[in-house]
Amino acid sequence: MINLVRICLVAVCVAVYFVQSAIDQGVGFYHPAQEVLFLPSGSFLKKLSLGYNGLLADIYWMRAVQYYGGKRLKNEPGFRLLEPLINIATTLDPQSLHAYRFGSVFLSEREPVGAGQPERAIALLQRGIEHNPDEWQLHRDVGFIYYWFLNDYKKAAESFLEGSRNPKAAVWMKTFAAQLLAQGGSREVARFLWQEVYQTSENQRMKENAREHLQKIRAEEDIEMLQVLITRIEAKTGRKIGSVDQLVDLGVFKSPPSDPNGFRYILDPRSGQVGLAPDSTIRRY
Repeated sequence: MINLVRICLVAVCVAVYFVQSAIDQGVGFYHPAQEVLFLPSGSFLKKLSLGYNGLLADIYWMRAVQYYGGKRLKNEPGFRLLEPLINIATTLDPQSLHAYRFGSVFLSEREPVGAGQPERAIALLQRGIEHNPDEWQLHRDVGFIYYWFLNDYKKAAESFLEGSRNPKAAVWMKTFAAQLLAQGGSREVARFLWQEVYQTSENQRMKENAREHLQKIRAEEDIEMLQVLITRIEAKTGRKIGSVDQLVDLGVFKSPPSDPNGFRYILDPRSGQVGLAPDSTIRRY
């Protein structure tokens, strides 16, 4: 009898997977999941899974990714179901590293890119560390969130240092912890972190997220450079610069300076501030 129940459960789970795949192909993978009022707890589902926790965990993680992607594509505010879906997936499979790591990215990113809940992202990663103590990358991710989203450089350094104690950890972890305490929130520290994520991540979504942040850092540097340059030219010539294009007329540049995605920087003639073009695709938050 028990074996029959197990077989039926597996059959149902497999059927759910293929039916959902067919639905996804019809409406698009990132069609947002409905905002339901009730979700079963991971512990409850674990009792019903009869040992097939991993299969159910994958299904709920797929739902979490679909829910997040649908919200992003439609630029809809709020991610009310995101954390519950991630918690179900990680309760069903406490060794699901991708759910901890990518889920923490979804939770920590500022709205409207993510849920804007860095504290909840850290709590998720701490649960991951509890169940996967040998995975040093989870400590790195905790440190990253403390650094980038909470501006708590001391706790960030502590997280990097804790992760560095793992023999398999990247060699830069311990040195970087000391550098972080010395330099705090410098742009060079931020660039190093995002480059590390971009170069080491195997997930395309995380690589793209890191690339966007690196582009933002470069754009910030460009804007600061242009601001200083314009101020110096105005002081030297006694003439007001009304647009970035005037820098080409003056022979400073051969073509109008553009951001990393090819959109021209603009100069507000009233405030005298250089900024991104309204239609620029550079990350702004």
